[in-house]
Amino acid sequence: MKLKLCTLIVLAIAILLVGCGKSSDLEDTVWVLESYGAPGNLKAPLADTEVTATFKSEEGQVTGSAGCNHYFGSYEVNDDNLSIPGPIGATEMSCGEQKDTQEHQYLGILQTAESYEIEDGKLTINCDNQVLIFKSQ
Repeated sequence: MKLKLCTLIVLAIAILLVGCGKSSDLEDTVWVLESYGAPGNLKAPLADTEVTATFKSEEGQVTGSAGCNHYFGSYEVNDDNLSIPGPIGATEMSCGEQKDTQEHQYLGILQTAESYEIEDGKLTINCDNQVLIFKSQ
């Protein structure tokens, strides 16, 4: 009887932890950008760039490559709400007009993050009237 009760308690705790763990799907994964922009008019990143985002749970920091420069900033996640409250910092190399433009657009969109969803290994971050779509690496 005691063994069954302990087993049920452990199961209940495990279920609660899994139910509360949505942000863990977002966090501590390297996400690679597949497309960005206004829904219905998405752009693919430039062929010779890799744009990434990693939401580091222990530091509360989002970091990655914006295609040329490394970037970093704080983030907050609550259920499916995501915000990046402070300015995003970045290194300051220039990589040519096209890469610099893409980087500026990406970081500008990311700064306006409002919510996210993960489905079939793809992360969609909803940002004002634009989206960022990533796949897990």
